[in-house]
Amino acid sequence: MSGAAMAEVAGPAAASGGEPAQRLSTLLRQRLGAARFEQWFDGQTRWTLEGRHLRIAVGNGFAAHWVRQKLMTEVRSTAEGVFGGPLEITVEASSSEPAPGRPAAPPAAPAAGASAGLNGRYRLEDFVVGPGNQLAYHSAVRVAEEARRQFNPLFIHGSCGLGKTHLLQGLCHRYAGRFPQQRCLYLTGEQFTNEFLEALKANRMSQFRQRFRHADLLVIDDAHFFSGKRRTQEEFLHTFNQVETHNRQVVLACDAAPRDLAQLSAALTSRFVSGLVVRVDPPDLATRLEILRRFAERRGWTVTETLLLQLAQVPTANVRELEGLLLQAVARSELSGSACPPPAGAWRDLQERLRPPAPVAVERIVRAVADYFALPPVAVTGDGRGRLVAAARATAMYLARRHTHLSYPDIGRAIGRKSHSTAIGACRRIQSQLETGALLDWTTPLGLRRQTMREIITNLTAQLRRPG
Repeated sequence: MSGAAMAEVAGPAAASGGEPAQRLSTLLRQRLGAARFEQWFDGQTRWTLEGRHLRIAVGNGFAAHWVRQKLMTEVRSTAEGVFGGPLEITVEASSSEPAPGRPAAPPAAPAAGASAGLNGRYRLEDFVVGPGNQLAYHSAVRVAEEARRQFNPLFIHGSCGLGKTHLLQGLCHRYAGRFPQQRCLYLTGEQFTNEFLEALKANRMSQFRQRFRHADLLVIDDAHFFSGKRRTQEEFLHTFNQVETHNRQVVLACDAAPRDLAQLSAALTSRFVSGLVVRVDPPDLATRLEILRRFAERRGWTVTETLLLQLAQVPTANVRELEGLLLQAVARSELSGSACPPPAGAWRDLQERLRPPAPVAVERIVRAVADYFALPPVAVTGDGRGRLVAAARATAMYLARRHTHLSYPDIGRAIGRKSHSTAIGACRRIQSQLETGALLDWTTPLGLRRQTMREIITNLTAQLRRPG
C-alpha cells in the first residue's frame, strides 16, 4: 500500500471505508478467533492509517491496555502483512476512560443504558428460533421485557457456536430499549476476571464494586472462565449476592451446566442452579436452513435454495461453521465468476472440511499419547501425579473428548476410573494451554524435547487420523 492515508473505518466488518482496513480486521478475527476478537475489538473499534502510523481506537482504556500488553504481537504481524512493511502502531481508547493504573475520579454509579461492547448484529429479532433453542430464547425475551425478576439467575448453557452470545447480547439490546434508565452491563468471564485483577493491583476495588454491584442487569458470557480461579469466584459470589439482594437481574452463559463445571465452588454452583437453567441444543435441519437464509440476506447475497439446502445438510452442529461454509461457497462462486453452486470437486472439498472423522478407540489414544511422551500406557491411566504423567493424562482426556463420542464421565472411567470433574478440568487445562501457547519439555530416549501444546495436539491428531 502507498503512503496515502487510509480512511477511518469503524468496526470489524464496516461497510464503508478502505478495503485494507476491512481486510486487516477480517484477518485478525481469523487469527484470534471470533470470540476473542469481538471481546477486545467491538463494533466501535476504529482503524486509521496516517502514512506508516496505524491508530487503533478501541472501546475503553482497559481494552486498550489489554491489547497493548497481550495482543500486540498478533496485531503487528497481521497489520504489517496487510499494509506491506513496518508500522508504528498506537492503541488508544475511543472513550474518555483512563487506562489501568492512571488516576481517575471514582464514578458515582454506572451510567444508564446498554453496556459498551455490544455487537449491533446480535438482536433478538434476528435470532433464528428452533426446537433446540426455543426455551432459551423465550426465557431471554421474558427477562429483557419484564421488570419482574421471575428467572433469577437465568443460566444458559450449550456447546460453542450455538448462539448463546447472540442471545445474551440481544437480551441486552432489548432490555436497554425497554428500560432506558436502567443500568445494563455485559461482559465475559475473562473480562470480569481481568478487571478484578487490575483493580486489585491498582487499589481500585471500590470503583470496581461500585460498577458491578449497582448494575440493574448483569450479564456474564463464558462463565466457565471462572473455573479454578478461587479469588475471582469469591468476588463474583459477593457481586451476585449484592445484585440479587436488591432485586436486580443476573444472566449467565456457559459451555456446560453448572454442576458439570470443574473447580467451581459449591457456593457459586448453588447460586447458579437456584434460578432457571436452560440448555441450547444443536439446530435441526429446518433451523439450519433458516440460519443460512438469513445469513445470506444480511450479507446481500443471492443464493439458490438448492445451495442452501445442500449446506444445511452438512453434518455440523456448529452455527458458526455453517455460516463459514456458506461464506466459502459464495467466495468460490464469485472468484470463479459463476453464480452457480460450486463444482462437484470443490463441493466435496467443502463438505469434507466439516465431516466429523470416525471415532477413535480410547485405547488407541492412550497408546499414542504414551508413546509420544515416552511413557508406558499404564502411567497414563494410573494414579501417578508427576508433572509429565499429569500432562499426558490430561492430553489423553482432551483427545478422547475430541475424537470419541464419550461423555466426560465415560472418559473418566475409561482413563483410570477418574471422576467426570477430573476429565472436565483436564480438558479445560489443555484448552487454556492451547490458547496461551504453553510450552512443555520432557526427556525421551532420543534426548530432550520441547514443544507447545498446540504442536503436541496437532501431531497426535494427525497420527490418530491415519488408518489403523
